Amino acid sequence: MKTILQMQNVSLTYHTLKNETQAVKDLSFEGYEGELLGIVGPSGCGKTTILSLLSGILSPSQGEVLIGGEKADCHSNLTGYMLQRDELMSWRTILSNVLLGLEIKKIKTPEKIEHAKELLNKYNLGEFKDFYPNQLSGGMKQRVALIRTLVLEPKLLLLDEPFSALDFQTRLNVVEDVYTILKSEGKSAVFVTHDISEAISMCDRVIVLTHRPCSVKTIIDLFELKDYTPLKRRELPVFSKYFDKIWHSLQDTKEKENDKEITKK
Repeated sequence: MKTILQMQNVSLTYHTLKNETQAVKDLSFEGYEGELLGIVGPSGCGKTTILSLLSGILSPSQGEVLIGGEKADCHSNLTGYMLQRDELMSWRTILSNVLLGLEIKKIKTPEKIEHAKELLNKYNLGEFKDFYPNQLSGGMKQRVALIRTLVLEPKLLLLDEPFSALDFQTRLNVVEDVYTILKSEGKSAVFVTHDISEAISMCDRVIVLTHRPCSVKTIIDLFELKDYTPLKRRELPVFSKYFDKIWHSLQDTKEKENDKEITKK
C-alpha cells in the first residue's frame, strides 16, 4: 500500500512564560491510501494535538510530519478537517455551505460547483441543496459537512470526534453513512474518538496512545473486520475481542500513569 501520511519521531512542547509542557514525545506512525486510521487514548493525552500537527496548524518541536510526501502545511489543500459539530452557517443554503471552502480559497470554479452538486446528488442530498441547515436532521447536516470537506479534494481527511454531538441512534446511522462515503470516494482519513466501539466499527487500524506526553503504545489491525460495514461489524463475535484488546491496553496505560503519580507523592 502507498503511504499517505508519516509522523516521524515527532515531539511537541508547549511553552509559556513560566513553564513548558510536553504534549507529544517521539511519536511515529504511518497511514496508507484509502485507509481509515483510528486514534484512541486516555483523556487529555493529545489526540486533537496530533490532528493539529497533521493539518499543519501546529509545527513539531522535533521530527517531521509528511502528507503525501509533502510537509504538512495549513495553507495547502493537503488535509481537510471535519469538526465535532457541523458548523453549517444557518443563513446559507446547503449548496452555499458546501461551496464555502471553495470561496475562502478562491477556487470556486464552474467545474467545482458542478462537482459539489454531483456529490450532493450521489449521497441523497441533492433535493435539499436549496434548503437551510435548520430544515435538515442532525445526520443529514453531518453528511453536508463531510461533502463540504470532500469538495476541496484533500489528500487526507481529519475527523475530530465528528459524531459526539449526536444521540446514540443517530450516531450509528451517521457512522454508517460517513464510512460508506469515505470508502466510495477512496479517501484516506484519520479519525480521533474516545469511543472504542466507534473506532472498531469504522476503522481499518486503531492506534492506542499512551498518557501525555503521548506516544504510540500499540497499533491494532482490524483485519478480520475490513470487509464489513460499521453496523455489520457490531454483530460479529470478533468485535468484542477487539474491544477487550483496546480496552485492556488503555487500562494498562492508566494504571502505569497512576503508579507514576503515587511514586511522585
